Amino acid sequence: MAFAKNSMLFFMVMALFGVCFGTVYKVGDSNGWTDKGSVSYKGWASTKTFVVGDTIVFEYNAKEQNVVQVKTLTEFNGCNSKAPLSAYNSGNDAVELKKAGHFFYICGLPGHCEAGQKVDIRVLEPSQASSPSHSSPGPSPAPSSNHSHHNESSAPVPSPSAKAPTSPNKSSAPSVKSSRGLFMLVVMGVLAYIA
Repeated sequence: MAFAKNSMLFFMVMALFGVCFGTVYKVGDSNGWTDKGSVSYKGWASTKTFVVGDTIVFEYNAKEQNVVQVKTLTEFNGCNSKAPLSAYNSGNDAVELKKAGHFFYICGLPGHCEAGQKVDIRVLEPSQASSPSHSSPGPSPAPSSNHSHHNESSAPVPSPSAKAPTSPNKSSAPSVKSSRGLFMLVVMGVLAYIA
């Protein structure tokens, strides 16, 4: 009987972590967010499938870089950071992906975006992702140049506790997704186990 209870508890906890937590991606993997070297952020993003609830982390030297979210593909392609949706400059900025769509990030310092320090993050609804681990997307269609994106708060989400990812694609540090039903199911199961 104790084995059955322990097994049930184990599977409920695994379900909670597997479904209620998004993936944390370090932009540029081990290279981070930089204008030095030959990092292809377009190539980096093309190997990922981002879904609502995931988190992207920009790690960089705050004295030499920044992160600016721009609204349109035209601003992104033209490296225009004059009217940003958000601006980050801590050197370790975590951004939770709260909505589906294309989100454009550039370095706002002169010459950096033009040198390739920019990334287009295409975010899918969880139901659009091919698998729960969502590690590799299909081709990303180009967004229209006048497509609008979210205007939500520009306050960064607190950085995850694990700074270095455990694999080139993602970190083991979770970012909480909204999944109250499953959470309540797990809590009820734990309470039933304890009783």
